[in-house]
Amino acid sequence: MVAFTAKTTRAAVRNTGSRWAGAAGTGLALALVLTGCGGGDEPAVRVDGSAATASEKPSPSPSKPAKPAKSAKASPSATSPASKRAEGNGAGALSGEELAAVLSELNMDLDIGGTVVEEAQLKQSTAQGMDALQDVEYTPCNPTEGTDPMKAVSEASMGALAIDGNAPGKPDTISVLSWASEAPVAEEIEVSRRQLESCPEFSLTANGQTVSSVTEAVDMPAIGDASQAYVTRQTANGTTQTSVVLTAWSGTNSVQITLHEADPQESVRYVTPILEEVLDRVEG
Repeated sequence: MVAFTAKTTRAAVRNTGSRWAGAAGTGLALALVLTGCGGGDEPAVRVDGSAATASEKPSPSPSKPAKPAKSAKASPSATSPASKRAEGNGAGALSGEELAAVLSELNMDLDIGGTVVEEAQLKQSTAQGMDALQDVEYTPCNPTEGTDPMKAVSEASMGALAIDGNAPGKPDTISVLSWASEAPVAEEIEVSRRQLESCPEFSLTANGQTVSSVTEAVDMPAIGDASQAYVTRQTANGTTQTSVVLTAWSGTNSVQITLHEADPQESVRYVTPILEEVLDRVEG
């Protein structure tokens, strides 16, 4: 398994943080036009031509060797607007530290070999994503309409695990949100379903680059109070990237697993038990 470098960790934080920076497929597309969290050495648009073959397993994979969970430390600029907005003291049913502990234990028990991403860095990434969204143009519809990603920064706890997957330099992720009450979770469910139905296809333009995004629902077993799976295909500069996203909601928590360059049906079969395991552990 390829070790996580600082550059890879930045990519993981950017892609994970984008979950809360937009709607279904939007955060993923936005990640293609962001330059990265503190990393000026990455191109404005990260699109590679690699794709998983039919025989490749989606990640996370229990066959990977176990290793202690590493921790990606935040290093926000104290004077940046994103840093100031990222100082939300969201207190969910579980704290950010507790979510990190759950993910670290899962990482070891399932021999995933991932990297636990600190809550502070996730919130910093979300705030930076919101800065980028200010200059984004959408056609023919805006999938972020009616959303408030910064609500999670100020009111929820966050945790994430980044895992080396099929797309070089673009880790797969397991991300968790924990809220203080069930109302925001119910809102998450309603908004996610509405966005998938009302704006499944759009183009996003930022930093002089345009990314077209097409999102389709994928069947998956029922988990928790509600669950949803979809595949998003983003095309930029003639190259298409595929991401499979599975989400489950229960009580005051939501868990999302994102896989890049993986087969949608195989991902659902393989990852659904892991998604259910994470949700069970978060709920205690």
